[in-house]
Amino acid sequence: MEFILKENIKGGESPFYTKLNVYKENGNLCFMFDCKDSQLFSAHEGFNSNLFEGDVCEAFISLNGNRYEYVEIEVAPNNSVFCKRVVKDENGFTLFEMENIVTSYVEINGSDYKLFFSVPLDKIGADKGILFNAYRIETEGGIMNKNLLAVNPTLCETFHKPEKFIEFKD
Repeated sequence: MEFILKENIKGGESPFYTKLNVYKENGNLCFMFDCKDSQLFSAHEGFNSNLFEGDVCEAFISLNGNRYEYVEIEVAPNNSVFCKRVVKDENGFTLFEMENIVTSYVEINGSDYKLFFSVPLDKIGADKGILFNAYRIETEGGIMNKNLLAVNPTLCETFHKPEKFIEFKD
């Protein structure tokens, strides 16, 4: 599946062109982001740090079609990874620790970068009825949440809107 990410709050075109390919390969769900015009600002290093405070590519992947339990994966331009299980209810959402099951790499070319990550479907319990949404944050050098992009825009300032997940189709 191929997408051009849109501006998340209003749903229109974004000045930060981002193409995304999502596909299955060898039991993994794979995400390949092609990001243009970034300042490549990584706010943190290390596993499960607050990568969303800088430039990052993300995916929320539901567990067997349950929109309210999903895995949140983030990868920054410095190839740091965030991977947690999320449970959302009427009180908000709760994050649960996971081991790092993500394989990722980043290729930088000037102010553009390609970022790839994959997750083994058997490790997250999502082998059928996969729902997801994918995102990019571009901070233009460190201004949190300055530019929010999404495959299916949530039309607000948060990505945690499982009703906006779309179905993965092989």
